[in-house]
Amino acid sequence: MATMSPSLNDTTLAQVREGWAEEFEIPVEAFSTSGFTTFTRDDTHALVMVELWGAHVAVGPAAAIDRLERLAPERRCDLDAVTSALGGLHPDPIAAASLSYVDRVEVPTGIEVAVGPVQNVDMLRDRCTLEEWEESGLIDMPARVAARRPDGRVAAVAGYERWGRNLAQLGVLTDPEWRGMGYAAVAAARAAQVAQNEALVPQWRCRIGNTASEEVAVRLGFQRVGVQLAVVLGR
Repeated sequence: MATMSPSLNDTTLAQVREGWAEEFEIPVEAFSTSGFTTFTRDDTHALVMVELWGAHVAVGPAAAIDRLERLAPERRCDLDAVTSALGGLHPDPIAAASLSYVDRVEVPTGIEVAVGPVQNVDMLRDRCTLEEWEESGLIDMPARVAARRPDGRVAAVAGYERWGRNLAQLGVLTDPEWRGMGYAAVAAARAAQVAQNEALVPQWRCRIGNTASEEVAVRLGFQRVGVQLAVVLGR
């Protein structure tokens, strides 16, 4: 899957690569050169592959790595192709997600934003589907920001989960009746700024095919630079 060439600043590039190297517990050099690098780890029941700026890194059990390496390079970012190749290992695909980053986010103006503990987040959750709530990741994000409607009630909530020393994984959820009006962008932008104030790089990890989320990321200046695949294997 083609991704954009590096156009972020050197500090951001380094932090992203270091962040994923820390997540995988591998040398950062694996993300610094183009090509395909694998790491065998038989203490896990999942195969995870990340591509950043043309550098492909996969971590998983030996049997899964062996089958992945038999695929043509251009098919290793295809979740269906990877799942098929892992056939006998009882694969359960989690998702294919795009990875996007930004140097600096500017908050759109015109909508009230509240920083800190968010009121009525349970009510907002109840107005969305369980799939939307789980995909947002907000349950694991204690640092939350609310974008409020004119009547003061919450229209969208965003937050982030700290990944190691460098990355802030963002999440956002919007009331179905108030989508497409800019609330998600404002809340997410402010959450990203809070993360940047802690010297973290905001990470927008979005399920491929989630057009609404991708559009918010583009509006805020995030650049798509990679992809992540994850497959859980039968035990």
